[in-house]
Amino acid sequence: MRQESLGASPHISVSLGIAFGIAACFATPAPVAAQADSQFYRGKTVTYIVATAPGGGFDFYGRLAAEYMERYLPGSKFVVKNMPGAGHVIGLNAVYAAKPDGLTIGTFNTSLLYNQLVGSDSIKADFSKMSWIGKAASDPRVIVISQSSPIKSFAELKNSATVNFASGGLGGGGYLESKVLIDVLHLPVKLLAGYNGNDDQLAMRRGEITGIISSRSSSDEFIKSGYGRYIAQIGGNDKDVPQLSTFVDTPQAKSLVALIQSQGDISRLTAGPADIPAAQLATLRAAYQQAMADKELQDKALKGGRPIEAASGEAVATMIKAALNQSPQTVALLRDALNVKPAETKAVGPLVVQDEGRKIVVTGADGKPLTLEPSGSRTKITVAGKEGGRADLKNGLNCEVAYTPGNAEPSAITCQ
Repeated sequence: MRQESLGASPHISVSLGIAFGIAACFATPAPVAAQADSQFYRGKTVTYIVATAPGGGFDFYGRLAAEYMERYLPGSKFVVKNMPGAGHVIGLNAVYAAKPDGLTIGTFNTSLLYNQLVGSDSIKADFSKMSWIGKAASDPRVIVISQSSPIKSFAELKNSATVNFASGGLGGGGYLESKVLIDVLHLPVKLLAGYNGNDDQLAMRRGEITGIISSRSSSDEFIKSGYGRYIAQIGGNDKDVPQLSTFVDTPQAKSLVALIQSQGDISRLTAGPADIPAAQLATLRAAYQQAMADKELQDKALKGGRPIEAASGEAVATMIKAALNQSPQTVALLRDALNVKPAETKAVGPLVVQDEGRKIVVTGADGKPLTLEPSGSRTKITVAGKEGGRADLKNGLNCEVAYTPGNAEPSAITCQ
């Protein structure tokens, strides 16, 4: 397996002491039909894109997957290409834009799914359409505080003076996750973007920043070396760190923490662009399963302090679908925290009118019934070319309704 990077060393930094496991479903061989299709890869080069600089968790898992997938696709050659920048956005976009021939796959921060939920145009990918190959591990999020800081608990952070936290690039998944947690939980934190790889840990050691919100597997060595402490965790089965969910009490905060936990559950994934042919996708998934079940890979992961809790591409696709199915309230919460203004959209069709026009039901842009609440003063209502009011809305009227997803109040209703 060849290794390429864009201007950086291929050295992989690892951490020690993470619990190790492997999904039992990957202990069995891949289906024979999928194995037979592996002949497609004989003499072919597969580019495996890692959306970070060399070093750190994504690079570790990406290189491990590429090395052992090559082993289970005889005659193939895997080339790892690091494409850091914009908080994983550059790497994700490169994977999604690749030719869907099964020869370009990669790994990136699944938290970029938040961008899709809020309608951000920073990513070109549609997560619902991507070709999901599998995941190597779950990886719970943690709040890490520098050892030099007097802050020793989440309560002390909440009550502290303003402190600096680091994150990756603006618009990236790590930045978005940190930003919404800081805003929704009202933490006295100033977020500084642009720290890639292990730059944030070095900045903590220099005293430049106080903390980060990161993955546990990328932080354990830092903690074990005495440079920092955990004050809260999102998800995972570890008992040594209190769960952040125990510190939040509003429905909005609970739903946001649950969403972030779902992304930690997916975490160390491998995916390709949309529309990879079924035969090639089945072959890649089979090779990935065999790689994750390989005892040598498991030993390397254990030695590197990285968990292996694998899941199939089909299982990851199901988890992605569930994560994209968020309530309008959660999406609005994300938008507010990220200051993203949603685009207005329109629904066309007959109305179902309730409570003298104070509520209407129409088919939304997604094809599902949508309940809206017209304002008596702010919603512009036009019926048969004349300005009207809510009382003029009748069952069965064919109307065009302009609304913003997540906002129950339509801006305009124009009926024939």
